[in-house]
Amino acid sequence: MVSPKNAREAALLALLEIDTKNAYAQQARDRILDSGDLAMRDRAFCTELIYGVTKHKKTLDHIIEIFSTRPTKKMDPVTRNALRLGVYQILYLEEIPRHAAVNESVALAKEWAHSGSAGFVNAILRSIAREPGAIKFPDPVSEPVSYISLRYSHPEWLVSRWTKRFGTEETIRLCQANNERAPVTIRINTLKIKRDMLLHELTHAGIDACPSQLVEEGIELKNGGDLFCHRLYSDGMFLAQDTASMLVAYALSPRPDECVLDLAAAPGGKSTHIAQLMDDRGQIIACDVHEHRLDLIRENLERLGISSVKVIHSDSRCLPAEIRAIEFDKVLLDTPCSGTGVLRRRADLRWQRVEQDLTHLITLQKELLEAAAGQVKPGGVLVYSTCSLEPEENLDVISDFLSNHPEFSLDDIQPYLPKGFKIAFPEQGKPYVNTYPHIHKIDGFFIARMKRHFITV
Repeated sequence: MVSPKNAREAALLALLEIDTKNAYAQQARDRILDSGDLAMRDRAFCTELIYGVTKHKKTLDHIIEIFSTRPTKKMDPVTRNALRLGVYQILYLEEIPRHAAVNESVALAKEWAHSGSAGFVNAILRSIAREPGAIKFPDPVSEPVSYISLRYSHPEWLVSRWTKRFGTEETIRLCQANNERAPVTIRINTLKIKRDMLLHELTHAGIDACPSQLVEEGIELKNGGDLFCHRLYSDGMFLAQDTASMLVAYALSPRPDECVLDLAAAPGGKSTHIAQLMDDRGQIIACDVHEHRLDLIRENLERLGISSVKVIHSDSRCLPAEIRAIEFDKVLLDTPCSGTGVLRRRADLRWQRVEQDLTHLITLQKELLEAAAGQVKPGGVLVYSTCSLEPEENLDVISDFLSNHPEFSLDDIQPYLPKGFKIAFPEQGKPYVNTYPHIHKIDGFFIARMKRHFITV
């Protein structure tokens, strides 16, 4: 792999991998940065460019095609992505001088594309910088779906769904939130350190951090810097986790010495949170079907110093006999889903998902929920969660399940939520949780808690 000379070249190489090989944005970024020796500031700029261009790709292409007679899909990949990089810097990064955005993009085209590419990129970018008023979008009143899709860079199928459910204005706010930089939130490892002490250590390390107002073990970072290279991370004092994800373990409400099953558990954020809430006392079985992702759980367990979690490689729909023989006090199914609640974190996900994905995901979710239910002992608790905003994956799945399982009923989740969350959002008023990026400023999650009753014949 070529070692990039600067942040823009690194971003171009990653974008080419995303564009031509359908690579995941984070993995492409990591591979490119690992191949070079860029300074921390350049690494941060490179990341901004990769994620920003990927998120805003549809808007960038629309703008390019206003000034070009050639559609972006007919351009060679280097030219297309050099243009995207240039337009993104011109229109979205005010701190970058326009001449620098143009000149550096032209230099990339000259080095990495064919002979005519540099002149073409130069002409298009200079026109955009000179005539921003020529940029037009569809009419938001007569063509709301096309307008939102192009203006806020989301796929039309998703915008169409959301406008039907939320209306135009709320869909715009949701799409705007998805385009914002996702906040960095960490969960304190309460088995090793208290929040006040970790905040003190972070301040001493030059990290601008403040306590979460929603969850007691949460800390919000204003500038992450190289925190994940710091000894506080390697010593297991915290784990990166969004606040919405932390709510899941609270909904489960595990107690010390209980027996807990966590299905589809990788990378282990919720498993380790469960262990913390249990004071690392009891038995937690963490299962995942992907062997390579089990290593992520093991790494987190070792770093955090947790011993109560046993990692199992298994499809959660056909668990090993020794696991099926156990009746668990608590079972968590954080199921695979469309991920429409975490689009601000997954820059590429909005372009990888298609509406047809929902059909097979819903089938999988129902199968996993059936398997999970069979492991809950009478009197036990089953929690179902997703990072999806789509009702078909959420309440519809739960409603279908409950109609076929009279031994289960929906348990009011509100008493189990952290005090800070209940104070901040008293209007919830539902037995389950829905969070939204544009409303709660955290990831979009659905969480339902169900209880299995003793059935007498």
